[in-house]
Amino acid sequence: AGAALARCEGARTPLLTTAQAPEPLTVREQEVALLASAGNTSKDIAEILALSVRTVDNHLQRAYAKLGVTTRRELARTLRAVPPDASARRTRRPS
Repeated sequence: AGAALARCEGARTPLLTTAQAPEPLTVREQEVALLASAGNTSKDIAEILALSVRTVDNHLQRAYAKLGVTTRRELARTLRAVPPDASARRTRRPS
C-alpha cells in the first residue's frame, strides 16, 4: 500500500490517512518478533525470555497484525526491510 501511495502523489482518503500512522511494535513485541524471524520456535523464545508459550504467541499475533503479515517468513522479510528501532516504541518497565 505504501508503494502504491508513493506513486499517487497527493492521494487522500480516510483509509489512507489512518493507514499512514501504524501502531509501532512495543519493545517486547519487537524482541519476540526478531527471535521468531531468526528461526526460533515459540517454545524456544519462551525459554529464552522466561515467558509462557501462550504469551509469546500473543506477542507474535499482535506484531503480525501491526506489520500486516501472517507468517514467520513474511515477518522476517518485513523486519529486514524496517530500520532498527523504527518499529519499536520505548516503554518504561515497572520498577
